[in-house]
Amino acid sequence: MRQWARKSKYALILFKIWQNRALRKKFVSGSIETSHGSSLARKNLIESLDYIDGQFNDYRKYGELTDEELHGKRILEVGYGDNVGVALRLIAAGAAQVVCVDKFDAKHDLNKEREVYLNLRERLGSKEQLRFDESVDLSRGVMLNEKRITCVKGIDLSEKGYDFLKEHGHFDIILSRAMVEEIYEPEQLFATFDQLLEPNGLMLHKIDLSDYGIFSEGGMHPLTFLTIPRSVYRLMASDSGIPNRKLTSYYRQQMAKLNYTVRFLVTSVVGHGFVEPHQAIDDLDNDYRRAGKPVVDAIRSRLCPEFKNLSDDELMISGLFLVARKSTG
Repeated sequence: MRQWARKSKYALILFKIWQNRALRKKFVSGSIETSHGSSLARKNLIESLDYIDGQFNDYRKYGELTDEELHGKRILEVGYGDNVGVALRLIAAGAAQVVCVDKFDAKHDLNKEREVYLNLRERLGSKEQLRFDESVDLSRGVMLNEKRITCVKGIDLSEKGYDFLKEHGHFDIILSRAMVEEIYEPEQLFATFDQLLEPNGLMLHKIDLSDYGIFSEGGMHPLTFLTIPRSVYRLMASDSGIPNRKLTSYYRQQMAKLNYTVRFLVTSVVGHGFVEPHQAIDDLDNDYRRAGKPVVDAIRSRLCPEFKNLSDDELMISGLFLVARKSTG
């Protein structure tokens, strides 16, 4: 069915509407298992290890997480998928506890997961290994020490934030990767994060602003998803975890309402790809703008009204790293 749908924009829209309805019914029925988020299933051992290390190093580098910043901290990882590799790296680096939460239960291969963790341990120094060993027992499987790493599945923080706060308390750091854009209206999610975060706490969110390849992988313009009327796109995206089409200005507004000190780093640009190292929007090299502007110009006249008059920068940025510090007051 997916191959049939890729033949046209309108077939893809119909397919996504059908998929969205199916996923909504599935979650309402209590079925939370999904292959979405099963990152290790698509990677070999080395790729899996590099993927985990890459996420951890991203948080360390762009969140400026020094050893002192991590030491003894309680961390909430949102949308952890099929493994706790990042949580293990955070514990090994000195965090006191990581609580991993996900709306769904990503399918995972326990034997492969154990193999990944064993090899992940070998990449660590001796002090890090000691902390690692305190958090997980790999002798006969994968047994987590819940005082160090706790996994919570099947909870939507947008709806159950208060219950989650009562059970798990406050956190010093909240982080996520390619999760925020999958919440159709994330305003309440940010309010929950604010409720869960300690004063002077830190939020780190890597946010994908692309179309997830829904249209672009079939050869269509990468901003085709911004040409679909809002009422139709809601039918496609409200429960399916495809991008919510919130762009940079939306996240600026959310952080301003919460009175956070924030940095926005560009991670990718249409027409170019990844921006490495990530750059602040105001400092973005002109080479990236020169690559992105023609792509934007080619489709601007066909964009929906809410997108048509946005700046070139707003439309060409296809990925963000949000670094936000809560006030102490």
